[in-house]
Amino acid sequence: MNTKKLLALFGLRDIETKIYEELFSGGALTASGLAKRVGISRTSIYDLLERLTETGLVTETLQGGVKKFVVQPPGKIQLLIGEKERELGEAKQITQELQQAYEHKHTSAKPRLQLFEGRAELQQMMKDLLLYRDITVQAFWPIKKITALLSPEFMTKFHEERAIRNITLRVIWPTAQLSTLKTYPHLKSSPELKRAARIAPNGIDFSLGYSIYQNTVRFISSSSENFGFLVESAELANVMKAQFELIWRQSKKL
Repeated sequence: MNTKKLLALFGLRDIETKIYEELFSGGALTASGLAKRVGISRTSIYDLLERLTETGLVTETLQGGVKKFVVQPPGKIQLLIGEKERELGEAKQITQELQQAYEHKHTSAKPRLQLFEGRAELQQMMKDLLLYRDITVQAFWPIKKITALLSPEFMTKFHEERAIRNITLRVIWPTAQLSTLKTYPHLKSSPELKRAARIAPNGIDFSLGYSIYQNTVRFISSSSENFGFLVESAELANVMKAQFELIWRQSKKL
């Protein structure tokens, strides 16, 4: 039973998750007994239990005049999740209003440039694409180097989410990178993954990749340079799309 994923919804730290799991399996426990089970001081356990009771996951009870702590039944957790869903619905509405205000205040004919460095920032840069739905992306992509840079786990989840959002990918891969296809199933060219792939002509190799979607061009380097940037420019996007289509026609079907 994977309780960690459920408890992550409440922002619990690892030690708080461990305390919850001990209470779930051990039943009603005193603070001192619980502290011994998880290997922390009594002073620390009280602060952590206070945090857990505030979330609604744990409650206090008296048994024979002794204060003990117990987990709330799963039905109570379902109610708490329902509250979070309502809060998320309200947050989405506020975000839509914020987006409208943002677009009104930030209209400009000048290209916008954002720089990213390091794996965590580059992963966030990739997620910019997931703000969209029902679009087509053109990508010139050194998959072996970028998979190593961003991690296979991230790329698998990224492409799953991309397919859910009905974002179609037309991608050109260099021949030297194709060994990666046998290792990672998320790179398959299939209707389910909404990907059409071709192999670049012989002699064309590259370590810097780019993707084009809407009026955005996203560049990303290999792990040796470890940087990337987004450029929002309709003119640049149109030029890069024209270049992509030229190479696409010369490339071989996978």
